[in-house]
Amino acid sequence: MPELGEDPAKELYAFEEEYSEPLSIAPSADLCSVNLDLLGLLDGVSSADGMYRAALAPDNLMPSDAQAMHGDDFSKEKEDLPARQHASNLPEKKTAAPDAPPRGQVRTVCLRPGMTLYRALKSVDIHGKEIARLVKALGQQINLRKCRPGDKITIFLDEKGGVDTLIYDRGLFDSYVVSRGASGTFLASKKKVELERHVNRVSGTFTKDLYGSFVQQGLSKALALKFADIFATRLDFNTDIHLGDSFSIIYEEYWRNGTRLGTGRILAASYSSVSGKVYTALYFDDEKSGNSGYFAPDGTPFGSYFLKSPLKVYRVTSRFTSRRFHPILKVYRPHYGVDLAAPTGTPVMAVADGVVSFVGWQRGYGRIVSIDHPGGYTTYYGHLSRFGKGVKKGHKVHQKQIIGYVGRSGYATGPHLDYRVKKNGRWINPFGIRIRTATKLKKDALARFKEVTAPLVSALSDSQGPKILAVEKTAVSSLPDGWSG
Repeated sequence: MPELGEDPAKELYAFEEEYSEPLSIAPSADLCSVNLDLLGLLDGVSSADGMYRAALAPDNLMPSDAQAMHGDDFSKEKEDLPARQHASNLPEKKTAAPDAPPRGQVRTVCLRPGMTLYRALKSVDIHGKEIARLVKALGQQINLRKCRPGDKITIFLDEKGGVDTLIYDRGLFDSYVVSRGASGTFLASKKKVELERHVNRVSGTFTKDLYGSFVQQGLSKALALKFADIFATRLDFNTDIHLGDSFSIIYEEYWRNGTRLGTGRILAASYSSVSGKVYTALYFDDEKSGNSGYFAPDGTPFGSYFLKSPLKVYRVTSRFTSRRFHPILKVYRPHYGVDLAAPTGTPVMAVADGVVSFVGWQRGYGRIVSIDHPGGYTTYYGHLSRFGKGVKKGHKVHQKQIIGYVGRSGYATGPHLDYRVKKNGRWINPFGIRIRTATKLKKDALARFKEVTAPLVSALSDSQGPKILAVEKTAVSSLPDGWSG
């Protein structure tokens, strides 16, 4: 296999002669992209070398192959192509070199279907040798096979017209910088994105369901789901919510150049019922003790042994009873579970940590998963449409892990989850389980928790205070914690 040397363009042409399967690229395609899914055509080439060379390939359509396909039309079309394109296709042919790029300029090109990375950079008049070195450096940070249309490349030229810096943007939080070092070698690194982090407070009253009440306050459904998830071990928002109950949240919101991008973590949340019951959750991440998560003001974790429900959103169609008329069998029989109606495909969560004891088909239950938990508990999830990824007998599962999806397999008149619980071999009402909480924060950890969260507690209770509690600049190189766009 040829190695890259002083003239990458010539050697890449020789490389393509050796591995001559062409890509389907129209000569008139836009100059803005790389379809690197097609770069797996080079069987027998090592992954690193093949990825590097394929990304550099100046044009994957051989002149001889193209002429055979197009006949005389190829010559006519060839005359209309820019001279620089022929130069890249036929490096051994003597053609006039393109004018040197003006000094100190900024060049931008976006990847679009139909062009290799080499041609994308060549389209803004970057020299072949520099393209080879830029791609090699960039390949140390990203998998060049995963470049996609829409990725943006920005090139900053130095005073001599050479490349000083290249920025490769794959998305808002996925950006890379290739810079020329003192020795002239290009080095690549992950680029941090400058954002504004706003800390907002919003309060409201439940006049509708959870989603409707949040949207009414200008909040997203994603934020409503986060709120419900925090209180999942204390409240079931499908059955416990009442009109007139109220809520308050303090959450992160990220902005860039005056545009709202999305929300981050909920830092504090409270739920107050009309009956006077109040739940408050405060986020705390303590590096010293390793404690992280949501806690009540007294330091009690909001996590617990069991979730209130394996579904986030549902409608109860049958309750736990010793006598129920079966809609299919047309007889009265015990129903030692609860039926939770939800659309087919709704994710089903494990209500607690445990070990899978059964996965498969069981007569009237259809597709069913059973999980053994400490303390003599076993939970059952029936009528599933399919099982969760990696859910197998004998495997451990964690609380809130997706173990399946709502369906109507077995004896079912519509999509729903048949959720059942046994304790020491006896059926018990799933909605009657007494929740056992995790270990409370103690001593130094509790003191740090109260110091850190005191401003949040004060802000939650101040309904007349400012809506924006803080604004600060931050630099991130990945999605912020708790991100939802």
